[in-house]
Amino acid sequence: MQMSVIMPVHAKPERLRLCLASLGRQHERCDFETIIVADAACPQVLELVAEASFAQRLSAPGLGRAGARNLGASAAKGDVLLFIDDDVLILDGFFEAHLQAQAQQPGMVHGRIRELIALCGRDDPSQGTIGCPPILPEALRQGRWTPQNSRLVASPLEQAAEHPRRSEWPWLASAAANLSIHREDWHRVGGFDTVYGKRWGMEDLDLGWRLWRAGVPINLQTKACAYHLSHYNPNRWREHQHNLAHFQARASTPEALALDALLSPTGSLTRYIERVDQIRQQAFG
Repeated sequence: MQMSVIMPVHAKPERLRLCLASLGRQHERCDFETIIVADAACPQVLELVAEASFAQRLSAPGLGRAGARNLGASAAKGDVLLFIDDDVLILDGFFEAHLQAQAQQPGMVHGRIRELIALCGRDDPSQGTIGCPPILPEALRQGRWTPQNSRLVASPLEQAAEHPRRSEWPWLASAAANLSIHREDWHRVGGFDTVYGKRWGMEDLDLGWRLWRAGVPINLQTKACAYHLSHYNPNRWREHQHNLAHFQARASTPEALALDALLSPTGSLTRYIERVDQIRQQAFG
């Protein structure tokens, strides 16, 4: 079974440098294809991409996350499409874990994501900070970096994806920073919906929801962990609210309608579960 890794890039060169170092290490260990889609990328990012000799490089004029991922998938040759973001770190065993899960049950596999949350206010994560020691490209290339001594956090979305009640909302396990999909299932639903445009958020949960509706198995692979180099985005929740409203108009289930309680600056898993149960009770009342 062959795997194609698809990664859109745009800005954040300091984080991309570390991501590419971790990917380069895995190319020395495993046989897989990497496709980098430079989507209206800044000059510093283009320089880093040009140095990534292990990857196939595509250019796009500013399609947004959904469009860039679709472009990469259209060029991929693998049986399994693995989507990652340009600001995550991958360690040994990551790709093997995805392939193992896909071999056991082809479909959609979501790997665990953990936030290196202390980096949220740092422009250059390689320098480290309180709660996250320095992360050096050489250490990543040599397989010496570990998340030990770093503060790791599971986002509310990740908590929902790993919760004992996750079978009630399995499509929430579809964050595209760490997501593999069998090629046949990808084509079955037509990939990411580009209606979400360049705004941040929801294009991946929309894909997960459509795959779930199509009967595609959705599984969580905890052995495939991606470590997210957390960062601040001042427009994140404003853009997300627009996309969330579009998604909720499409998926008017209690689990979708309650997402405001999970995906917001004050979102929490507890509030989400309470809201889901409340909407269900109102529907039956």
